[in-house]
Amino acid sequence: MQSIPPPAEDRVVCSNHPLLGAVFTCQRCGSFGCEGCRSPSLPTLCQGCAQRVLPSGSLTAGALLQDSFSLLSRNLSGVGIVLVISLLGELPLRFLPVPVAQHWLLPFLISTSVTAFSTAVFFSWTAGGLLQQPGRSLLSSLRVGLLRCSTLFLMNLLYMGAIFGGALLLILPGIYFAVCLSLAPALVVLDGLGPLQSLQRSSLLTVGHRWSLLVVFGSIFLLQVLLTQLIPFSRLLLPAPVAALWVEWGQLFTLTFANAFCAALLDGAIVLAWMRLTGRVLVST
Repeated sequence: MQSIPPPAEDRVVCSNHPLLGAVFTCQRCGSFGCEGCRSPSLPTLCQGCAQRVLPSGSLTAGALLQDSFSLLSRNLSGVGIVLVISLLGELPLRFLPVPVAQHWLLPFLISTSVTAFSTAVFFSWTAGGLLQQPGRSLLSSLRVGLLRCSTLFLMNLLYMGAIFGGALLLILPGIYFAVCLSLAPALVVLDGLGPLQSLQRSSLLTVGHRWSLLVVFGSIFLLQVLLTQLIPFSRLLLPAPVAALWVEWGQLFTLTFANAFCAALLDGAIVLAWMRLTGRVLVST
């Protein structure tokens, strides 16, 4: 059997096949590959990365949910970002004067603004890590959050209006709008689209994938409901003095952490769905 001669010493070799010379560099992981390691469908990627950034038509609920939990475990820094921003946004609400706090408008505006900023930072940070963008840093993600949070805030108002209007029509239309417009936040932050453009683009991208997205988002929603319902009951296991302090502050931090955990899980699923349904490899933020 004739063996393949090793490449010259000054030639870059394939990371998987050291006896073969490299003919391309994967734009996602940066590894050198031979022609056999190149993805047929995405020529700029190796086959391993192409399985993670799949083209349109490959979205399944099981794979997306599994990848979302896997991403969460590898992106604890992203969870921390959401948690810190959520706590910083929650604390001022605790000190609002009672008449102001009882009026829904100001707390709603503060909460929605903080959520928009947190989501924008998380998307930028997470997508930058997944796509290995050069120059990715917490400062750059915070800058993206500041630049995109106002647009995301307006888009969220339209998104919530569509869901509320649909919910008035026997609930199911609200669920439909929630799913088919679900990629709009990622399109605002990562693609730089406007509020209406992002909603229209999300409606097109999710065609044929809405049942899968419904299963994923519904599972995360049920997990959040379970966590937020169980946490208040934990005070029953504590002594009375500790339980009083727990209700005042401990429950606040625990519920905020549970909500941040589920928000990071949901936003991670949205980022992964955005990557797969757009087939994007490099994103400019």
